[in-house]
Amino acid sequence: MDKRYGKELNWLFELRGIGDYGVTSHVSSEDSEQAVKIEEEFLAIVKRLMQEGGGS
Repeated sequence: MDKRYGKELNWLFELRGIGDYGVTSHVSSEDSEQAVKIEEEFLAIVKRLMQEGGGS
């Protein structure tokens, strides 16, 4: 997997923290939309990798 996914997953984790515990800051709609795109792409890659590995 490309290294950028590690950075993107860290960013998603930070957004989750803001969404769960943010008192003075909130997740913007733009960040939310970008997060969904990243998550969908990541899931597609994981599914592909699982299929290539025979699911084991």
